Formats: sequence, structure tokens, C-alpha cells
Amino acid sequence: MRPGKMISTVLMVCLLTGLPAWADDLPDLTQSAAWCEFNGPDPAVVVNFPNGEGRRFDEARISGGVVNGTIHLMLLDGMGAPIDDYPREDIWLESVDGGAVSCIQGSLADANTDVNGETSWVNPLMAGGYSEANTHVIINGSPLVSPGLNVHFNSPDINADGVVNLTDVTMFSQDIFGWTYQFRSDFHYDGIINLSDLSILGEGFGASCP
Repeated sequence: MRPGKMISTVLMVCLLTGLPAWADDLPDLTQSAAWCEFNGPDPAVVVNFPNGEGRRFDEARISGGVVNGTIHLMLLDGMGAPIDDYPREDIWLESVDGGAVSCIQGSLADANTDVNGETSWVNPLMAGGYSEANTHVIINGSPLVSPGLNVHFNSPDINADGVVNLTDVTMFSQDIFGWTYQFRSDFHYDGIINLSDLSILGEGFGASCP
């Protein structure tokens, strides 16, 4: 065997033996599926703080109260088989309109996929901004083939610059004393901007992306 060919063979063996468990199974975005625990007609709204200390998905709100807005993902390959231990760093959420803005790796899944190819989003995101659009599950840069999930986001970081500060307070003041309803400041999501929302703004004041 020529030296060059031997080196190539050794390199190939090293590369293959170092690959993670999911390397032989590429996600099939038409076979895989995502769904929200709450399947009512109203959107489940989650409040995000840039530091990740906002509300959990199982503390999401609809206009009538609290619901479980946990998002689940089942990741399958082209044969319909579950993909185990797919890295969470390659699975994240994005609002369809881009209005909710996460910090770096701020909207990743809670864990790698398990033996059933499943993972979820329960823990709070590190994010700001607001969106009344659906949410996409993104796999390695591409959204699942679906219209998105009926999960919306808002945050005391209204302008989505990664920190809750006086700029956001000014925007909130404009909304609470304004004449028209603004979703972006209805953090408590009950259809009215009042002291409940002011309390959440105060809770998040000073929060910033890590």
C-alpha cells in the first residue's frame, strides 16, 4: 500500500470512529414532527428574559389563564427511525417573523434527543423581543416542514437589544398610557396593560444576555 493511501485510510478510520451516535442518521424534516402540549385555538404566550429567568413553557398564558405550552420534538431519519443523542446545539426555536430574538444559544432544546428521538422545550429561553407569529423548530438551520407552532413570545426586553433597561421602560410607559392595546407590553397576557405587567417589567429590569 502506498504511503499516501495508507495515511488516507488511517485518517478515514479515525474520523469514522470519532463520529457521534447520530452521524449515520440524518434528520428527515418531512418525517420528524414537533407539537405543543397545549393544542387550543388561542396562542400560548411565553415571557422571556435575556438572562433565562423568565417563564417556563409550562407557565405559558392564554387570555384565560395559565396553560402548558411545552414544545416537543420527535426527530426521525429517512427510514422513520428515531435519532438518538442528536445534539441540542443543532436544535432551536425561531419565531416566523423574527420578532423574538434569542441570545447566543438562547433558544436551544433542553437536552439532546433521547432513545426515542425526542426532546423538548420546558425551561425558560434566554431571549427578548416579541412576536405574535408562529414558532418554528429549527434543525441544523432548517425549519421543520410545517406552518409552525401556535406559541408566541414577549419580553420586558421590548426592543430586543439583549438587556432590559430604561429604553424598554420608556416603551412600556408609552404603551401603558397609550390609547391602543400593544401586545409587546402585555407580559401577563390578559388583554390589558396594567400593574401586573409593570410587576414583570420590574422583575426583569437589568436582565441581560450572558
